[in-house]
Amino acid sequence: MDEINLLDYIEVLLLRKRTVIAVTVAVVLVAGIALALTPKTYEGEATLLFPERTTDGLSSQLAQLAGIPMLGGLPSLSGRSVYVTVLKSRTISENVCQRVGLDKYGLEYEDLQDNLIMETPKEGGLILTCQVPTSWLRGHVPTRELRNRTAELAARVANTYISELRIYDRLNALFVSKKNRLFIEKQLQRTRAELADSEAALQEFQEQHPTLVPPEKSSVYADQALGIVARQTEADVALHEVGGQLARARATWKAGAPRDISPEAVTDSPAIGELRAQLARLEVKRATLLENFTESHPDVVGLTQEIEKTYDRIRSEVAQVVAGKAGSTSPAHQELLKQLVLLEVSRGGMEARRSALATAMSNIERRLSGLPAKEIEYARLLRDVKATETVYTTLLAEHAKARVAEGRESENFIVLDDAIVPEKPAKPRVLLTLAAALVLGLMFGVLIASVQGMPPGKR
Repeated sequence: MDEINLLDYIEVLLLRKRTVIAVTVAVVLVAGIALALTPKTYEGEATLLFPERTTDGLSSQLAQLAGIPMLGGLPSLSGRSVYVTVLKSRTISENVCQRVGLDKYGLEYEDLQDNLIMETPKEGGLILTCQVPTSWLRGHVPTRELRNRTAELAARVANTYISELRIYDRLNALFVSKKNRLFIEKQLQRTRAELADSEAALQEFQEQHPTLVPPEKSSVYADQALGIVARQTEADVALHEVGGQLARARATWKAGAPRDISPEAVTDSPAIGELRAQLARLEVKRATLLENFTESHPDVVGLTQEIEKTYDRIRSEVAQVVAGKAGSTSPAHQELLKQLVLLEVSRGGMEARRSALATAMSNIERRLSGLPAKEIEYARLLRDVKATETVYTTLLAEHAKARVAEGRESENFIVLDDAIVPEKPAKPRVLLTLAAALVLGLMFGVLIASVQGMPPGKR
């Protein structure tokens, strides 16, 4: 049997070169026709950056008031995972579709969502890409303008998505520090009026009873009441902070989260429900201790640590329940669901604290029940003045912090690059496709020539 070597193959290919060339040309020609018939797709691309949030000033204090979990343990609601959820929502896509006027081309919001790509590089940020094929406009615009109009539409769609994201951000996520400042200013206005009324009431009482001396118990009573009133004020401010974040989380969830998953199903699960009940009992116990002891007392410190451990257990349990109930959803939806549940738990814990403080105040007032009616009234008037002064001073300090924080507050996201009109289509990739067709054609041509072998006259 004759041995076949490389030279024999080369000789065959040279003799069958017309076959190789013909097959290669045919494959490249078919690829070229397919490219000519394939709609061109243009991409509008924008890049976003999400600045990291700090929790100094009022925010750090609120974290402590909430038992550490509210701001220190919750993921930021301004993170990119939230905005990915918003951008994928039906509401945003419908608004973009309406603003760009895609309905006149017979398109729906689903067409936008199917051609919306979001990349989240590990370095940070978000790359938003909107793909628009020429088939969308074919038949609606002159053929000579088809490519230019499609390229312009791709950039306009991407930039309209960014515009809608800004609108959402300002409607549902008014800057946290600005919200705090506006809330504290309202509290200051109310407290200023209350202070004037309480001072006037005390002065009137003293004028009517010039010989009446404040009872000895009133001093101890006032000191204890001042501490509780200050903590009630702090709890009110903290509840306002959580309420704002919770409203935003709910709006985000409503805009784009799966409809078959309910946050209440997680919040009301037996394990989390038991931990929330335990947290409420601890808050009541802590408020009771603070009637007679300060924050630095060993019993109060130990109870505060126990509350922090309970919050840690709640965070861990929430993560497990969310993973089980939302295992089939995107990571962004799972993260948003976790934030929503933890905010609900934080709010419940602070409401329990505020209720316990109100009970503690009632207990302190009952200690004066043995005094004559006038002395009780005198003690309460003194308490009201001192307590309102304390609240007003605390609010003034917090207002100053909120104004400083507001001056430092930046956008929740920054647009690094707006979408510009692309100069050439992103798909199909003509050169790459033709090069692949050329290689494939050569391979088929060589294969066919090899199968045919040496021409009969040359053997």
